Amino acid sequence: MATALENKNESANENSVEEHAEETVLVDRFPEALRVSRFTFFTVCILSFSFLLFSSLPLWHTDIWGHLAYGKLIWETGNIPAFEPLVPLSSGMPFVDTAWLSQILGFESYQLLGVAGIKFLYAAAITICMWLLLSRVQKRTDSFFWSLICVSGFLLCDWKQLGIVRPQLAGLVCFVLLFSILNARPWRRYYWFLVTGLFVLWANLHGSFPVGLGLIGCFLVGRAVDVGRKSGSWKAMFRDSVTRRYLLLLELSALAVLVNPYGLQLYSEVFAFSSNPNLAELIEWNPLTLRMYQGKTAALLALLLVIVCRLTPRRISTAEVLLLVGLGTAALWSSRMIIWWAPVAAYYLALHGAAIWGHKLKRLADPSEADEVYCAGKWTIVSVGVIWICFAITPMGSQLLHGKQVDFEKSVSGSTPIGAVNYLKEKQIDGQLFNSMELGDYLLWDGPEKTSIFANSHVHLLPREVWNHYLTIINLGSGWDELLERYGVNTVVLDLPRRNNLLRALEKDEKWRVGYQDGRSAVLLRNDPIQ
Repeated sequence: MATALENKNESANENSVEEHAEETVLVDRFPEALRVSRFTFFTVCILSFSFLLFSSLPLWHTDIWGHLAYGKLIWETGNIPAFEPLVPLSSGMPFVDTAWLSQILGFESYQLLGVAGIKFLYAAAITICMWLLLSRVQKRTDSFFWSLICVSGFLLCDWKQLGIVRPQLAGLVCFVLLFSILNARPWRRYYWFLVTGLFVLWANLHGSFPVGLGLIGCFLVGRAVDVGRKSGSWKAMFRDSVTRRYLLLLELSALAVLVNPYGLQLYSEVFAFSSNPNLAELIEWNPLTLRMYQGKTAALLALLLVIVCRLTPRRISTAEVLLLVGLGTAALWSSRMIIWWAPVAAYYLALHGAAIWGHKLKRLADPSEADEVYCAGKWTIVSVGVIWICFAITPMGSQLLHGKQVDFEKSVSGSTPIGAVNYLKEKQIDGQLFNSMELGDYLLWDGPEKTSIFANSHVHLLPREVWNHYLTIINLGSGWDELLERYGVNTVVLDLPRRNNLLRALEKDEKWRVGYQDGRSAVLLRNDPIQ
């Protein structure tokens, strides 16, 4: 009897200890709606450190400064000029500014925050593209590893294109967002308004919106072909709701583009731009070759794509083929088009790679025993901490939070002609310059007001004769010195060491002397100025 009573007491004591232990265990009382998963935490880390990386990169010395100069003019005058306003040698050339909104946004950012504002926009554009690709691949594959493969392939292939700050980055954000929406499952009603508004913005941010229309067109044709093949009747495509949705979306998007300062003229200008003969002399508009860095990376990405498409258990849609072949062909025709092919190729590489990997491991997994996604408040707190720390040490964060002004010279590339421009201002140089095209944009932005540049990155706005003369002079063609006299050039500004040949030729000529020279640029002056 006593033994039974003792056992009962011991059992009661054990239960009491267990209940007390359960009460003392820490409970996650963080609001459930604000809890995030480990995947979200790792995604935040990748994006935050990427934002920090791109914020720390020096601004390239070409396109951005010319666009800021145009943005300043538009903002101060309140209208977009009908003719080229900043380069006198292009006087009278029609000026259809397809990036006017990007230029104004860039100029206003510079006005408010200086170079830190431009760095913020630059890093934000690339980070947004990365986030869209990461999240879309994760939703389709439930794999953080393959999401990283997608983003890595995108960055590796587009690295050269992403290194130059220009309105094209705004177009890339629009393109990746549209691509992400078209691959979303299921289709949401608000996507109609989102895509239509996206094209209104895109048409005013950058002239690459036809790539977006082509993207929808590929999904439309691809869906129609797949439905026709599957049903055995081509009439079925007209009854397919998804095909009709793509058709209506394409029509709405094409109409949304017309909400711009030029109306229908914008279409003709964009298509005429790509056929401008002046672009043929620029490397970035030349065909893609294996001698280029981006040619090598594109070839590697294409090879991996071929392998995974050969092994994948996932169905390859017609839209995929149209996109990869169409954008790939465009990139072969012009290397600058690689910027649109890379995110698409990286996305499908990740999807098919994940399908192969999942097929191989299928026998090891039981769907009924799949782990639930674990969300916890600790991941939210750490994620916010990472975002705050990474932002705080960016140029913009340092300026806003700590009042630390950004060192301009350290924030731009080593090829920026800061010393040459300061010399021109100090000596009060005026009149017609001859300059390397690559330096023209910075000269427009910060050069003396009374000087006139010869060329900048907007070479499509130069008359064909002027552009041919530029090429003759810069390449020491026949009669190059006579052309300098013909244009009344008393000052020459060259980037070094790229233009060393012209520098040496002018140094040997008794008509010229070196006024200023450093490791990045040189200024030469005519001994007897032309009046």
